[in-house]
Amino acid sequence: MDVVREHIAGRRVTVLGAARSGMAAALLARRHGALVQVSEKAPVDEKIEEAGILQQLGIPAEFGGHTDAVFAADTWIVSPGIPDQDPFILKARKKGIPVFGELEVSSWFCRCPIIAVTGSNGKSTTTAWIGEMVRAQGRPVVVAGNIGMPFSKEVEDTVPEGLAVLEVSNFQLETVRTFKPKAALFLNLTPDHLNRHGTLEAYGAIKARIFENQDEGDYHVINGRDGAVLDLARGVRSRRAVFNGETGVDCGFVRSGEIVFRIQDTEEILLPVRELGIPGEHNVQNALAAGLAARLCGISANSVRKALAEFRGLSHRMETVRTLDGALYVNDSKATNVDSVAYALGSYENPVILIAGGRDKDSDFSTLLPLIRRKVKAVVLIGEAADKMEKAFRGASRLLRAGSLEEAVIQSRNLAVPGDVVLLSPACASFDMFKNFEERGDRFRSFVEGLA
Repeated sequence: MDVVREHIAGRRVTVLGAARSGMAAALLARRHGALVQVSEKAPVDEKIEEAGILQQLGIPAEFGGHTDAVFAADTWIVSPGIPDQDPFILKARKKGIPVFGELEVSSWFCRCPIIAVTGSNGKSTTTAWIGEMVRAQGRPVVVAGNIGMPFSKEVEDTVPEGLAVLEVSNFQLETVRTFKPKAALFLNLTPDHLNRHGTLEAYGAIKARIFENQDEGDYHVINGRDGAVLDLARGVRSRRAVFNGETGVDCGFVRSGEIVFRIQDTEEILLPVRELGIPGEHNVQNALAAGLAARLCGISANSVRKALAEFRGLSHRMETVRTLDGALYVNDSKATNVDSVAYALGSYENPVILIAGGRDKDSDFSTLLPLIRRKVKAVVLIGEAADKMEKAFRGASRLLRAGSLEEAVIQSRNLAVPGDVVLLSPACASFDMFKNFEERGDRFRSFVEGLA
């Protein structure tokens, strides 16, 4: 709480960014005695709702760009979408203004242990799955972070006997200082967000900051088959727990088709893989990671078993929308990188019509070529990355272009025959056409449900 008193109560706080995280952080800081002002790059006509809330609460705000007013502050809180090397942030630090991220500030007010989940793929599913395990035991839980609900909006609902389960992005980890999870999960590392971080090594090093404040009473839960993650976890002070590996005191693995955990030298068989609530090899890995973390944080084997069997997955991640004329339509809008698309394609044996494209994150789309050749009968390309994707996929499948997502759905409908899978799995960010991946997925679902 010393950190809170020093940087929040009675202090002038500038919040940079008025999206979900920025707004929630601004309101949290105000409730705890800060004198808050908000600065947002987007014009006010794109932030009418946010501007109205701030005006009603009497919080000064500027829109359409940052001015020197932002430097009239004792502390800054920055939204995760603003790069740590942004010129305004660098200038603030040069002036001696401490800069914190929304996740970091939120953690100061948390009253319970935190389970934090990061990685390139599977974060949202694993986070939500752990939340269901905690609920199955009847223990209070807050599920928040990059999964959709800012932690700053939910943190005051935490109680000492509960758990906070957080999906944590690399953007959020750029600005942590004291953030200290009881269990920190690093699921995997594959190229993503290289447009922001430049190299895979830099991207991985930022994700590994999830471990930096842990001590011997905490756990780091890592993928035993991901060499990059194993390297990044070397020298970590917390206790190691490995999923995808049968060695070690605390571990989770599959043996003879069954999920098995070894906790403090005691083995427990949870359930057969075929009984998991969501299919796919990638979800086996998510189940191992989620269950192992939950068990280490005091959730019973029976509660973990119940959630493993009953959880049905998330919206926008391999979400079945409907079957129409014998073709299955699937919303995988959360697939914003190449490896997520690979996981999705690997989950289907039937021919796929793939809708892909959006804002490129400096991805190498050519790594999908073997799967495109083997699994995909046609690719319908949308958005800014369409040209790059067309070059990468040329000769591997039939390629079509669509000027909008609705047009892509119509083209896919015209191509689909009974047994096909029409899969929205973009491999790109959504910001060229949509506010976020949720809006993209919602629009896809709406268009598909409107097909006659």
